[in-house]
Amino acid sequence: MNPYHRAIPTTKTLFVLAITALAGLAIGQITILNLNTAIQQAFSKGPDLASSVATLKNAQADLAAKEADPSTLIVPLTQARNTATLNAVQLRAKQIEVTGSLTTAYLNLFEAQENNAVLTAQIALDSRNLEIAKAKLEARNGTALDVAKAESTLAASRQNLTDAKANLPILSKRLEVYLGSSSAEPLTVSEPPAFKEIKFELNTLEKELELRLPSVLQVAQSLQLAELNVKLADNDYTPPATLRDAKTTLENAQRSLETTRSNALTQLRDGNRSVLNALENVKIAQQNLENAKSTLSQDQTKLQTGTISRVQLQQTELSALRSQYSYTQAVDSYWRALTTLSNASGIDVIGLVPAN
Repeated sequence: MNPYHRAIPTTKTLFVLAITALAGLAIGQITILNLNTAIQQAFSKGPDLASSVATLKNAQADLAAKEADPSTLIVPLTQARNTATLNAVQLRAKQIEVTGSLTTAYLNLFEAQENNAVLTAQIALDSRNLEIAKAKLEARNGTALDVAKAESTLAASRQNLTDAKANLPILSKRLEVYLGSSSAEPLTVSEPPAFKEIKFELNTLEKELELRLPSVLQVAQSLQLAELNVKLADNDYTPPATLRDAKTTLENAQRSLETTRSNALTQLRDGNRSVLNALENVKIAQQNLENAKSTLSQDQTKLQTGTISRVQLQQTELSALRSQYSYTQAVDSYWRALTTLSNASGIDVIGLVPAN
């Protein structure tokens, strides 16, 4: 069984409630996406990536023209090479960024769909509690205040579900931005990949950031150009003032690169810390889920032996469903942290970016 989703065995009643809620969401929807399909569509139709590809092609064409022209001087030729290299790195960074942003939007929509099933189960329990309160009042074993409280609780749960359903079109449109398409009806998405711990070495991620991060590369290229200008000005036919200015620019570029690299490392290490924290939260949620499954199994047995009521089991079922949802949220937070780490390192840590 997939450990990421539907890990809790429930009774037939709760199962029907959850499926009914999800089916209600799907009425009128014309598109059902899985995560890989969504990413592939973003790469083929997404506007951000198309712009980056066009920019790279223009830079490569400009470089080819300058390299073919024997009269091109070394500085503009170096600038053209740097621009082409930078645009290539920017495209890769944009691919990682779009993949991460789309994944986040996808997970947000999936969680909202799952939450509706939980809220529907809550309404079923609240409705049953209202029936019980009314029955107790009729039997003079309860008060009108108990009935009023049950009615209020049910009304609040229904409003929560209404609000949650209203949020689905908003989350769908946010996902569509990355897909480069628009749907008349809200999208629905299938469950994401099952949880697995992603292994990586922080030391590896920290190496050669200037080859993967556009912000660091751009400053490194400025340093390279500054070094070239010093070399070109260090002769007896260039005014000394020009050489002094070139050296000053070089010193500033060296300091700027050091600062930029340091900031990038700080962001990368912070991303690593967030991943480790999210991973621990998954383990905690997983243990809570196992506990909820055990409690549910015990209460199912108790119902058969007559030691608890049906409504008590229904409460346990809802608690188990909530534990499943909390586990889903913890896993999704882990994926989001990994996408942030991917952006900070310039490496597709999860492995979701399609191969070129």
